[in-house]
Amino acid sequence: MSQNTASSPQNRQLIAIWLFILAFMIWIMVGLGGYTRDSGSGLSIMHWEPIIGIWPPLSKAAWDKVFALYQTIPQYQILHPHMGLAGFKVLFWPEYIHRMWGRSMGVVLMVPLLIFWATGRIEKKLIPWLFLLFVLGGLQGAIGWFMVSSGFMKNSVAVEPWRLSLHFWGAMFLFSAVLWTALNQANPEPARHAGMRGLRRTAFVALGLLMLTMFAGNFVSGIHGIADFSIAKHVGTGQPPANWPMSGIFTNPATIIFDHQLLAVLTTIAILTVTVKALRRESPAPVRDAALLIGGLVLLQFTLGVTALVSGRYDLGVAHQMNAVLLFGSVILLLHRLRGATA
Repeated sequence: MSQNTASSPQNRQLIAIWLFILAFMIWIMVGLGGYTRDSGSGLSIMHWEPIIGIWPPLSKAAWDKVFALYQTIPQYQILHPHMGLAGFKVLFWPEYIHRMWGRSMGVVLMVPLLIFWATGRIEKKLIPWLFLLFVLGGLQGAIGWFMVSSGFMKNSVAVEPWRLSLHFWGAMFLFSAVLWTALNQANPEPARHAGMRGLRRTAFVALGLLMLTMFAGNFVSGIHGIADFSIAKHVGTGQPPANWPMSGIFTNPATIIFDHQLLAVLTTIAILTVTVKALRRESPAPVRDAALLIGGLVLLQFTLGVTALVSGRYDLGVAHQMNAVLLFGSVILLLHRLRGATA
């Protein structure tokens, strides 16, 4: 097919749908990763084998072998010294599913890419970019193993928070890159919205604050901050700890939680400011709808964060993380719709 055919509206929409599916899979992957972290199952597989690792243990001997490996690490020795094989299987399967989901994303990216390339349904300029994303996806798997391996160190029962953050932001780069590319395919020509440039600047500020808040949230998650919440000790109650802000920005649970809460308040104000501005300026429907979406999601995000912390429920913590990614993607959607804004 010619390049003109590859850029036809029908083929662009086909490519967009494919990439939206991939972005959705990354979102699910974040939720699976959050669950493996909070449940402690992320350390249950002691090796990284991208090819032969697709097979789970299929016999009693194979199960005994992987369980024996798990028994050598501090998480088992400190937290689960009396765990049997049945309990280990409860830890093993979520991490196995998490890893298999990651492999499936590589297949969903590469196989259609090769088909679209061979049939001329994709523009040539996209091919190197999507191959790069495939390579970066493989690198993300390696970063994941780099993160997991930190949990095998002496006296460690969880991964190091900074490695967790590195892995998370690798996923966020891939998510935003795939989403932006999909949006470009679905709507290749930017709309020239007059008088919207100021709103776009405010949205960029909101995005920056959101990213800082999510970064701080990685550390709350990495230290299992839900377990540190205490009204009696004023941890997580919105009060700055003694000697704040020089009170252990990456080490003191009270400081880590407070910093995340402070940034969350600032982010909520910034995003609601974007929503109000969009409504007051009688923005075009696509901009207005995206602004309303981020306003609703940020209120939900704030509610989920407070509820997860106070209740101590890790499932709400996972929902809080997944909604953060939805909010992140929705701000990207708004900025995409404002990319042609004029003064």
